[in-house]
Amino acid sequence: MSYKAIISDWNGTLFEYAIDEIQNKKLGYAVLENAKHAIFRGKIWKVADVIKLLKTKNELEKRLKQYYNGKIHLGKVYEPFNENVLKGLPVNFVKKVIDEYARESANKVDERVLRPIETVHTDGKKTAILSVSCDYTIRRILEEANYQDVFDDIVANTLQTDGDKVIGFTLDIYERKPEVLISEFFEKRGLREDDTVYLGDSEDDEPIAEILAQGNFIVPFLASDEFKQRLALKYKAFVPENEEDLLNYLQNK
Repeated sequence: MSYKAIISDWNGTLFEYAIDEIQNKKLGYAVLENAKHAIFRGKIWKVADVIKLLKTKNELEKRLKQYYNGKIHLGKVYEPFNENVLKGLPVNFVKKVIDEYARESANKVDERVLRPIETVHTDGKKTAILSVSCDYTIRRILEEANYQDVFDDIVANTLQTDGDKVIGFTLDIYERKPEVLISEFFEKRGLREDDTVYLGDSEDDEPIAEILAQGNFIVPFLASDEFKQRLALKYKAFVPENEEDLLNYLQNK
């Protein structure tokens, strides 16, 4: 095996959900329920919080449509969520909701990809995740799915806090995956284009295929057929047929 490290995207590659919409809805509903209970207990001023949450829900739905139509980047979708939902919440409350989400979503990991990566990691390959999702969420889901020891590094957006209060999810990696790959893995960890294998499922990952040596980009099972065909043709990306095919590729490349 000539490569040194496997780096993988998270959403839509190792994890079924392509974006964090379900996690964020769960957080939003938890905040809404708290506000409703507070109103029931006589805290009438919490009505303003409910109105703000409902307005934010409408804005998020509008921005999601813009994202799916290719008009804005995903990071823009979550800006109002940070400002109007997460900001000021207790850290423990947010982590508790994420912990519950992780338990509910552990069965959404793609073991067809995780098992081969686990095997070559045991054989000595370095492994990492590069994601626009939240690192705390990723770690918790991997723990719940019993894959917590598969990855040496997780480079992702973070839950930003100030003391015991949440500021929001950082949005640093959106639109910057190639730059982060270079700064975090090439410059800091000494990897290079020809000794790094990357798995990714979407247009956000495609610029990385331009950086890596041909054949070092792998399109995972959850990617669309259109993406698989295009990346295979344009970059000679490897498109495994099944788990055994992927394992064989990783063990013999």
